[in-house]
Amino acid sequence: MSVRAKRSILANAVLLVAILLILAISSLWKSELFRQFQSYTLTIDNQSDYDIVSVETGIMTSDSSGKTMESGSKHTYSKAIKTGQDQTIKPKLVIAGEGGIYMKFIDSRGESRQRTICSYTEYASGYSTVTINNDDVIIEENCR
Repeated sequence: MSVRAKRSILANAVLLVAILLILAISSLWKSELFRQFQSYTLTIDNQSDYDIVSVETGIMTSDSSGKTMESGSKHTYSKAIKTGQDQTIKPKLVIAGEGGIYMKFIDSRGESRQRTICSYTEYASGYSTVTINNDDVIIEENCR
């Protein structure tokens, strides 16, 4: 086999390994394993009979006496989330120290509800999935 043929085979093998490595890293990055380390993401599943017209997310912290309060870091999503629709939101939240993440939402009747959607975070990373029904709100969280 000539030197040129060997180099061609080696170049193709290196290219194939590089492509496979990129695909593997991409798949891992999108997996649950790394999802909790990415910037905070909120997925809302609106299973209620009413559209969600506004969603506010923000950081909650505690003062020296232990009283919970909202910090200045907030994000408002004002596009309607129709009945039966899922919506993923990537709020730009900043936290200094420890805290939690809350969500306030208003439905098309004007009814407002607030829930803690991430009970503890130091980095505003990870994700929460919130399912809104007529009578309750179901929260699954994996925050860091």
